Amino acid sequence: MTSKLQAFLNKYPWEKHKLKNQKPLDFIWEFDLEVSAKELWPHLIETSKFNQALGLPKMNFEESNGRLHGTATNAGFRQAWVEDKWQWVAQKSIIGGRTYSEGFGRYVRVIYDLQESSETKGTCLTVYFGWLPRNFFSRVLLKKSMSWLKRKYSGLLTEITGKISQKKPVYEDKNTDAINNSSEQRLQYYEEKMGQRNLDDVAVRELFNFIRTSAEVDAYRIRVPELARKKGVDENRLLNACLHATRLGLLHMSWDLICPHCRGVRKQYKSLKDVETEAACEACSIEFGSDHENALEIAFHIDKEIRDVAQVFYCAAEPSTKEHIKFQQVLEPGEERVISPGVSTGRYRLRILGSKDYQYLDIFSDSEKESIKWNPDEKETYKAGLESNVILTNSSESQKTYIMEDVGWSDLALRPPKLFNYQQFRDLFSEEFLDARVHLSVGKQAILFTDIVGSSEIYIQNGDPKAFAQIRKHFDIIYPIIAEHDGAVVKTMGDSVMSAFTDTLDAIKAAISLQECFSPSRADLNLRLRTTLNVGPCIAVNLNSNIDYFGSSVNAAAKLQAHAKSNQIVFTDAVWKEPGVETYCKNIGATLESSEEKIILNLIK
Repeated sequence: MTSKLQAFLNKYPWEKHKLKNQKPLDFIWEFDLEVSAKELWPHLIETSKFNQALGLPKMNFEESNGRLHGTATNAGFRQAWVEDKWQWVAQKSIIGGRTYSEGFGRYVRVIYDLQESSETKGTCLTVYFGWLPRNFFSRVLLKKSMSWLKRKYSGLLTEITGKISQKKPVYEDKNTDAINNSSEQRLQYYEEKMGQRNLDDVAVRELFNFIRTSAEVDAYRIRVPELARKKGVDENRLLNACLHATRLGLLHMSWDLICPHCRGVRKQYKSLKDVETEAACEACSIEFGSDHENALEIAFHIDKEIRDVAQVFYCAAEPSTKEHIKFQQVLEPGEERVISPGVSTGRYRLRILGSKDYQYLDIFSDSEKESIKWNPDEKETYKAGLESNVILTNSSESQKTYIMEDVGWSDLALRPPKLFNYQQFRDLFSEEFLDARVHLSVGKQAILFTDIVGSSEIYIQNGDPKAFAQIRKHFDIIYPIIAEHDGAVVKTMGDSVMSAFTDTLDAIKAAISLQECFSPSRADLNLRLRTTLNVGPCIAVNLNSNIDYFGSSVNAAAKLQAHAKSNQIVFTDAVWKEPGVETYCKNIGATLESSEEKIILNLIK
């Protein structure tokens, strides 16, 4: 055994029960790459795309009892295995393992170790494969195949490094199987239908290009924010195109229940009304409800008559599907391990796999603390510095998995608050509603109420037919203004309107536009509005088969109506404190009054 291999195995020792007195077949390769670990890491953890680029075969995975069971056919031989729990420290190491029931080996252990050079600013990537061959024939075959694999690694890593340096996409985003003639004719039919609707040409073109050309691993599940960012398209315009494509039957919408720990899709529903209140994640050993804020994601799927896209794997790719997890480490009873996370400043969560309990770790730039010793039984918030180590100790009598993760959630997912506050969704999919038992948290929402001032007098003075015509016209004016400011009308109550916005500043701008439309200077419409706003957490519920918002935040916005007069916008102090609101209100030429935790904005026209 070389000194280099020995040093590596001292750092990453084998578990004795895995070896079973068998000497492993070791392969260790070093690659000096002229990119930083931070630049390399996102492409290295995309192990499914990485393996596809290497030329490895497709794999099939099934989850059973919280473990991933995989199969593949390699060089005509069937392989079947169970995946170990992946271990990693972001931008530093990945450890994986497989126990084979069929194939060349009984077990394989794979390790990536990344070490940055302070002199060259590059990265030394060490790749280790440790095989326990099934027999002599397997040992000979593995030696030959690993020589081939080393050459493939060398070529691919050189290619990846070059593309990173040139700021080019690393992996090919192309469909290797051409769309057949029948599917192409259907696509052209849908393109014609979409062209007849008032949709953004660029968004429609990029959507159809993605349907035709995207790689299988990307095409299975379309996440609108992620695709919009990737293609440089406005997110709302792409969402609008996807909604219309769904209405036509080109796409299908799924409501995906997300595990709050691994953040993977645990169940897919074809309709919102089918979403259940309870779910479980075997891999994380937890049960959870659909009532937490990020419980649901909305994705789109290509119709199978156009392109039958299966969920394709070339690897389990666990680190890439859990990018929020900064380290995941498996410790045996009595084991101690020191981890150097090397993360940026901010708040992180520490937890044990299978437990709903957690602690916080706050990272500060000015802390010089060398290490913290994490005790999962303590109820405290730890404080550490950028270079601090985290000491893990498993004092229990069973194996434990230790996890450090981001507190925040990805902004690449389309979630109910965004969709519910999008008027096109409510117009196109009015049949979508929640099960009466489901109370879905939609997080912080800006709630806007409008009401006509003196509506009873309008009916008395004008008579019912003329008054109703004016009230109806007022609704026709309000709906597009709300939509233009990225909000949605939740419901109408008599001549009152309740609408919701994800962004509070959008709600303020919408309120101002509404008051300008119903200003005293307008001679053709003798209606005036009182407008009120509040911002805060809400829940979405089923009311009369519609998606409605409830909660104290909604009640507060409604109660402010008693304090609002014609041409006024009254809002809470919480609205005033939202980003951009104070600056915007002071710059539009309006007077402001403050009284008892409410602010009155008078427009000067």
